[in-house]
Amino acid sequence: MNPRTPCFHHCVKTRLGMAAIVWSGGARPVRIVRICLPAPEAALMRELRTLFPGAAAKSCSTVAALAARLRAFLAGKPVSFDAAALDMGRVPPYHRRMLETLAAIPRGHVMSYGGVASITGVPGGARAVGQGCGKNPFPVVYPCHRVVRADGSPGGFGGGLALKRALLEMEGVKFDAKGKVLPEFMLR
Repeated sequence: MNPRTPCFHHCVKTRLGMAAIVWSGGARPVRIVRICLPAPEAALMRELRTLFPGAAAKSCSTVAALAARLRAFLAGKPVSFDAAALDMGRVPPYHRRMLETLAAIPRGHVMSYGGVASITGVPGGARAVGQGCGKNPFPVVYPCHRVVRADGSPGGFGGGLALKRALLEMEGVKFDAKGKVLPEFMLR
């Protein structure tokens, strides 16, 4: 993003914490730059100030529509997202393929990092998938929370493992006593 392009944020209060949508636009079409996962409000505001210094609080119809969908999703409702306004310009080609694969994982299911790597043409690339999930600028739209280790353990998550588990349970995924996803919820 050009440093001279105005940048804005719109906070979204959810039952899981405060989320945010960061966008640019003005006279140009709105481009969503990032979606920040729910967190305590103070932590979210620190993240916004660090990553997007000078971003002003503002909304518009495109952002408000995405905020409504984000709020509904985080309330446990099945939601589909339109990715047309997402700014994919700084997402490397492999990560784009990986994000598209994440979008195809159905609600209520998970896939292993290795499974995603295989589908995206990089067998043995589980680490690359983990790194791509960690850099995902649009979590929830591209549901990186649906990617787990091959043994069903959660792996990592930018919003923390408690949030990852809460999102998966909200979608109907069940865990065993050791905190691993039950096999019937694993794809591939």
